[in-house]
Amino acid sequence: MKVALLGDIGLFGRYALENNASAYEYFSKVSEYLENFDYVVGNLELPFLAEGNAIGAKSAYLKSAPGNIELLKYLHINVVTLANNHIYDYGKKGVDATISLLERHNIKHFGVNDKDLLLDDIKVALHGYCCYSTNPYGLSKGVNKLNVAMVEKKLAKYSQQGYLNIISVHAGLEHVNFPAYHDVQMARQLTDTCPYIYYGHHPHVLQGIEQHNDSLLAYSLGNFCFDDVYTDKSVQPLVKQSENNKTSSIVELEIKDGKLISHDVVSIYMADDEMKVASLNIKSTLKNYTEFLNTDKKRYVEERNKLLASYIDGRKSMRDFQWYVKRLNYRSVIILLRAKYNAWQHKRNVLNYLNSSND
Repeated sequence: MKVALLGDIGLFGRYALENNASAYEYFSKVSEYLENFDYVVGNLELPFLAEGNAIGAKSAYLKSAPGNIELLKYLHINVVTLANNHIYDYGKKGVDATISLLERHNIKHFGVNDKDLLLDDIKVALHGYCCYSTNPYGLSKGVNKLNVAMVEKKLAKYSQQGYLNIISVHAGLEHVNFPAYHDVQMARQLTDTCPYIYYGHHPHVLQGIEQHNDSLLAYSLGNFCFDDVYTDKSVQPLVKQSENNKTSSIVELEIKDGKLISHDVVSIYMADDEMKVASLNIKSTLKNYTEFLNTDKKRYVEERNKLLASYIDGRKSMRDFQWYVKRLNYRSVIILLRAKYNAWQHKRNVLNYLNSSND
């Protein structure tokens, strides 16, 4: 059977039916393409909720009107992971409303409330995790957290039952084409447990795809559809989509009886008038990203830090004095404290385990 893996899905802005009368037309070509797959799996990066109050203190909150579920169906997306850093933007109410809507429309889900998804017809076990490195809310309230020791146990359990594991991992930093070195280390270390497929997202850009110990490791598929992100603090977008964000991928898998038979990667491009599929040759770009994964640690970290600094400098150049004045409030303090808490939890759940395993 054929399985398609998609990156980050944000049905807001110009990708929402209420804002775009031509939304179906925009997605028509990729809809035709995805019709050929038995399972189409995507990272649903927001809750479906008509009304609700955002929780906590964050830079940006995302949600989508319930009617946009029709776009998932039009795109033949029949499985979604909810393990990400925006599904809890509107608290448990948003998560519960999303699950209820998905179930009413026969779209399977996993990644919250300790829910894994077993596809018995192809012997695939899907389980999803959100990493504290994405600075999320909700990881103690239903969103499945990335804990490496727990993931190893799940991999072993399902493999012993004859399932091929596909683990959905929401991790890393945004807008950088190279994963954190420890994320590469983690993905490779997990291959010692059993062959599996690493299905990564959150960076919103393409990252390398490698084969390691009979496993397929796709660190980030990039965006499937994601618009500019705005807040109530400025008329300028908090995050503006670049060419790097607009060029992404579909990872295609052929699976039979719990075995990966073959895989391929095709491009998608978020053009202004339509989503283009298989229109770009991204293989050479992906090859460069993948080859860099084998760079020695010192150089890898240095080069990645340069790219990250360049992106941050670009963001800072968009900010004026008023931008900083509007953020002199208690919410900004909470955001900073929350970031420190999440960094501590990331160390506990991922970094410490990796370090102890390599001593």
